Amino acid sequence: MFVVVVLVGALSLCSAYPNGAPKEACVTMMPGHKYANLTTVHPMTTASPYQIMVASNQYSPGATLKVQIVGPQFEGFLLQARHNGNTGPVGSFSNPPTNTKAVTCTSGSDSMTHANPNAKQNITLTWTAPTDARADVMFIATVAQVKNVFWLNNKSPMVTLAQGHQKEGNHV
Repeated sequence: MFVVVVLVGALSLCSAYPNGAPKEACVTMMPGHKYANLTTVHPMTTASPYQIMVASNQYSPGATLKVQIVGPQFEGFLLQARHNGNTGPVGSFSNPPTNTKAVTCTSGSDSMTHANPNAKQNITLTWTAPTDARADVMFIATVAQVKNVFWLNNKSPMVTLAQGHQKEGNHV
């Protein structure tokens, strides 16, 4: 009986975050997964098999864009839109597809993550630009194929703010 309890306890330490990225991951995008011995799982250093694709290379304030995470099946992710070089998310996500959910890192639904560890593949997410948008954005994601195999800094190409909406001196 004692062995079973210890084994169950060790297995639970390997579970990572099956119901979505933790709030602590909002800035660094590091999931904080741990091995059973409590050492930190490090990101993969090989080229990521995942791509972040955006339906358009341009956006307007308040407009929606479709964003896809494309590649082999995966269990977890954290996705945000950011101004180049910034760590805070901008805009908001809505209509989360099955097995995903919108979460708040700094303000309402500004990030997307997994809702469970079920397999996901080629998911499409809906992002709404802030109404006071003033700069180009890039989508950045951490994608976990499985809890101990993940890639940081999966980035989309830069999405430029449509002409006429950029403010002087506010380009990033």
